[in-house]
Formats: sequence, C-alpha cells, structure tokens
Amino acid sequence: MSKPDTQNFSLIRGKWLLLFAFCFLCLLLGGADCVWAQSSSQKPTEQNPPKKTDDGSTISIDSTEVLLPVTVRDKIGQFAADLKAEDFTIYEDGIAQPISSFTLKRMPVHVVLLIDTSSSVTREIEDFKAAAWRFISQLDPEDKVSLIRFDDIVELVQDWTSNRPTLKRALNRLQTGMFTKFNDALYLAAHEQLGKIKGRKAVIVLTDGIDSGRGVITPERAYRALLEEEVPVYAVSKTRIQGRADRDQLDFYERSSSSSSANRLRIDGLKLSLAQLEESEKYLTRISEETGGRIFLPESFDDLGDAYQQVADELRSQYVIFYTPTDQSRDGRYRAVRVKVNKSGYRATTRFGYYLK
Repeated sequence: MSKPDTQNFSLIRGKWLLLFAFCFLCLLLGGADCVWAQSSSQKPTEQNPPKKTDDGSTISIDSTEVLLPVTVRDKIGQFAADLKAEDFTIYEDGIAQPISSFTLKRMPVHVVLLIDTSSSVTREIEDFKAAAWRFISQLDPEDKVSLIRFDDIVELVQDWTSNRPTLKRALNRLQTGMFTKFNDALYLAAHEQLGKIKGRKAVIVLTDGIDSGRGVITPERAYRALLEEEVPVYAVSKTRIQGRADRDQLDFYERSSSSSSANRLRIDGLKLSLAQLEESEKYLTRISEETGGRIFLPESFDDLGDAYQQVADELRSQYVIFYTPTDQSRDGRYRAVRVKVNKSGYRATTRFGYYLK
C-alpha cells in the first residue's frame, strides 16, 4: 500500500521545528515517507521490551513471533485471571499454532491517548481532560503514554512518558479547534507513533468518530494502518450522548407549530446528524472489535470516568500470548486469528488478524 505524503498533514511537533526541513528533504528524495522522530530520551530497549514467562523470567521477543493480547471473561463478564497456557488454543487461518510463551499482566503497555478537540466538544473539553487524567492515574507505573489531539490539525502534545505530572501538564494545554481529522489522527497514531513499538500497545480514543472530510486519509486506509501495526483501539464514543441531545431537539422542533423554512431546515439538519452518528458508531465498533479492542458507549458525560476505568481494568487483566506461525512465508497477506479457551464458560477476545511483515 502506498504511504501518504506526510507534508499534506497539518502536523505540529512542538519543540522539533526541524521536522519541516526533514519532510521537505524527503520530498526532494522522491516522496519518501517522513515519520515523527521518537524522543531522543527513548532507549531502543523500550521499543523492544523483554517479555516475561509464567515464572517471571525475561526473554527477548523473537521478530518472527506474533503477540496477542487476549481478554478472557467468564459467564458473568468478570475477567478470568487463573488460566494457563494449556487452556488456550491459537488458530491462524484455521490451523492450530504452537504457543511460544505466555504471561498475565506483566508486560508494560504503550498507550496513545487520542483526544477529539474539535468544535463539537468545546463545552465538554474539561470533562474530557478530567476523564483522561483519571485513566492515566490508573495505569501501572511502568506503562508509557503519549497524548495526541486532533481537530483542524493532528498534534502530538506529549511524546512517550510515564511521568504523571508531565502528562497532567500536557492535558492542561489542550485547546479546541474547529474540524475533525479523525482518520488522519488514527493513521498517524498507528503508523508514526506506534509503528516502531514492539510489545503491548493500544490507542484510547475519545470522540464521536465523525470525520469532517478535510484530511487526506480515508477510513479504510486508517483501518489498514491499525491492522498493519497491530494496534487495538479502545473507543470511548460520545455518539449516544450527542444522539440523545439531537433527538431531544428534534422532538421539540417536530412538535413546534411553526412551519417556517428555518424550522424545516433545523429538522432536516438534526436528522442528518443522527444518521451520521449512527454510521460513526458502526465504524467505531468495527475498528474496535476487529483490532482486538472494545467500544464504550456512555450515555452521559458522568459515565466517562467509568468507561476509562473499564479500559484500564482490561489492560491490567489481559493475557499476553506469543506464538510463532507455522507458515513463515512473508507474503504480506492478511492472516485471520482466533483464540479458543479450552474450558467451558469462558470467552476470549483478541484482534481478528494481522499482516505478517
């Protein structure tokens, strides 16, 4: 798949102004793909972290291995924390695969907090900040977070860090813009920010998911980038919150005795908005479930904290399974993955598949 010319993105990288010169040089060299430079303080071992076996010993990640974060729940929806490697069977394209190693809750995670700061959230931005901060506070100390905002631009507000005061200051710097370059933000989070990370990783996005169409990335290209970089998406969607507000307004205008053209335009606009929210919710559900994440649909802003709490709980409760594919051909094709728990009463979820690079 061809990669986009990143000079077309409205991308800001706070302190590294030299990025613009770098992108220009890439263009002169024939349109090479320019990426965000990682922080100079980030050590190579953080991009290739050791993994731990059941006895706590560490081993290196083999580049041929596939990493699967797996969430297991019992019949009542509680996380299952007492399973062993022999309780799982991994299938790739329908063929059982040998498990290389297995662990529970011991691998740190790199999390991109992707926050919608478009005009549609102006009134709720402080609620968003507070909910995001509560989420950060619940992560393990060794987990690393980066913060990206998106509206008219896609801006890396804070690069990888586990320093909580630094992240708090970054959240406080968030400002709102006008439009929503959601697909650009997904692509850049997956391809640029998480593409070089080896190990557990995730995108947590707070949005209504409606792209304004002013970016350069299509929904399918954004989705493909998430699959290629093996990035699970946890979407905290405000579609239900916005939908309820729109329906209340629609009921009001439809009950109105006014038959003016302005009233009709308002009704038509609200119906269009509700249709867009419905389609957006389907898209957010798709990218969440198929990448191995989850969608949360709070009914009010008071429920945002609970949604983030559930994301943090899931990240802490995941099994991490490694397996080496029996088919080692690097043909770049998509490979379907399924995880089965060999005990009754349990349900495992992970991503639907991956592209072997």
